[in-house]
Amino acid sequence: MNTTKGKKREDFSMAIAPNDGHKLSKEEKDLIKEDAKVRHAKRSPECLVRNEMLSVLYRVEEYLQQENLKAEEIYTIEYFVGEFCKVLGLNKSQFANYLDTDISNLNKYLKGQRAFNIELAMKFSRFFHTPVDVWLKVQLKNDLIALHEAEKGHKYDKYDYKKVLKMA
Repeated sequence: MNTTKGKKREDFSMAIAPNDGHKLSKEEKDLIKEDAKVRHAKRSPECLVRNEMLSVLYRVEEYLQQENLKAEEIYTIEYFVGEFCKVLGLNKSQFANYLDTDISNLNKYLKGQRAFNIELAMKFSRFFHTPVDVWLKVQLKNDLIALHEAEKGHKYDKYDYKKVLKMA
């Protein structure tokens, strides 16, 4: 492939090459990087924010698909809210104001001192333009992980219908 510095190839495609062992040359890789930079520079600020928001949403969805997580591997709703707010340049106080609540009330939900509810999930969903069930699924997943950790300590062993049958 003959290219000169600063000259773009018109016939070059951004399509992902087939996985048949084809290796891209350094020049081809550089062309891809340069084209990506040019395309990125042409995007509007709104488009860039939307893409970053989608990136966070994809991380949430990836987290939801992970199985067999341990308690120390969980990501809380607070973490994901923080990631979304970081993209928007908001602190928790500003975010709480946009949700028509105060920071202390919001923190109680985010820290788990109050049960996360559907109304709050709806507010998060509307604000961040995400599906409402994503927020509920994160909470449910984390609750189930905590429950499985508690089960390891045999906390719930006493709740067994077989014990009732033995007493009868």
